[in-house]
Amino acid sequence: MEYIVASCSDKIITERIRKVVEEDFPNEFLLQFPSSEKAILERLNFELPELVIINFSDEGLSSEYLRDQILQDSWLHNFGIVGLYDRKSDKEEAILEANKDINLLTLIDFSRIESHLGKSLRIINTNRQLIFQGFLADKLVNRMTGSFQIDNHDYLVSPVYGGLLAISLVRMGKIPAEDRHGVQMALSELILNSIEHGNCGISYSEKSDWMATGESIYELIAERCKEPNIAGRKVTLNWDIDDELCKFTIRDEGVGFDVLAFREKLKSDARDRLHGRGIIMAQMIASKLLYNKTGNQVSLQIKLHKDVENAAPAGFSDEEVIRVKAGDTLMRSGEFGDCIYYISSGKFTVYHRDNPVGRITPADIFMGEMAFLLNNARSATVVADTQGQVIKIPRNSFIEVVKNYPQYSIFLSKILAQKLVRSNESVAAEHTALQSQQSDCDDVDPDVLEV
Repeated sequence: MEYIVASCSDKIITERIRKVVEEDFPNEFLLQFPSSEKAILERLNFELPELVIINFSDEGLSSEYLRDQILQDSWLHNFGIVGLYDRKSDKEEAILEANKDINLLTLIDFSRIESHLGKSLRIINTNRQLIFQGFLADKLVNRMTGSFQIDNHDYLVSPVYGGLLAISLVRMGKIPAEDRHGVQMALSELILNSIEHGNCGISYSEKSDWMATGESIYELIAERCKEPNIAGRKVTLNWDIDDELCKFTIRDEGVGFDVLAFREKLKSDARDRLHGRGIIMAQMIASKLLYNKTGNQVSLQIKLHKDVENAAPAGFSDEEVIRVKAGDTLMRSGEFGDCIYYISSGKFTVYHRDNPVGRITPADIFMGEMAFLLNNARSATVVADTQGQVIKIPRNSFIEVVKNYPQYSIFLSKILAQKLVRSNESVAAEHTALQSQQSDCDDVDPDVLEV
């Protein structure tokens, strides 16, 4: 059962959160509400949750304090955050700006806890492998592809999709952490455009007139979705990520728009520039932004960095930094494992008896931890595929740091447990495949042989 740590002292909001989690996720999550900032931080350090809920309008618990503590050791505090706020007292834009450096996946107004908190948690939980389990870390591939199908009714939680992908890019060392927020916002705005103007056919003038009445765009979308042919439409977000380029393609099921005409309007009309902020934000972070002729599909391409370096964990900043180039051997099979390596940047291949058996990236966080903990010889050789940087942490240094940061030992144990689970799943899949092959062989006519 996974933990969700919630920072919320408001008893009414607490009970509303609890009700959603218990009804939507029976026996899936263990929900905790620590009573102080110190108690919350202890839970974050030692329970190592993958999901955190923060009430940013809480008067009893400081979200600013938590944000600052998270940033001090962001490699450890790498959970996804669902934010709650009271739009009657706080501005959404101000909260997003103040917390753009942490993994805030979405922000939900108090009035929508029952309708949208469960949706957000479901999306994150379904796609947790993107950011929580070293996605593709032990695969011998350099490419990641996938797809999301997004309903019109998911309008308010659509930032979760962009956030999951942006965080994943940071964890894999594809983009620097400071670019995460821009990628997340650009993807989110393009998804919103596809729902509003594409699937629901809402024009910019219609949106302006509606919002001038004090209603939100979500109510207008809900109104349009009363029509069955609109309600069933979806937005498709595809991604294709390799070592050099990240390509996101967002497509809606609407009739499209005149891309060239709108581009000209953006240059001259201030109102259209405001409405077109999704396109403008995407242009700021993209190396290419391409629409199809119909106007119902946009391709956002981002050139990836080859020299992204993650900051050293607190406590290890004074340890030896080793820079490697492609072809360098970092560890050899049979040598004594008297140190562990923190992966700051680069990509590495693991060899067992000269055969490639895995790939290591910054998403794995550490390498060489098994021999290090067991005081044993290395079981594999690791060779750099690209230039990179690692931090060498000798046993004595690790022990001294753990005295001041005991949560590091828990975190390392969790990493090992996750790798063991992935290894077991891989072995089970291979065993199933072999059984299937054996079954096929048993069905072959013994008088018919392949020559």
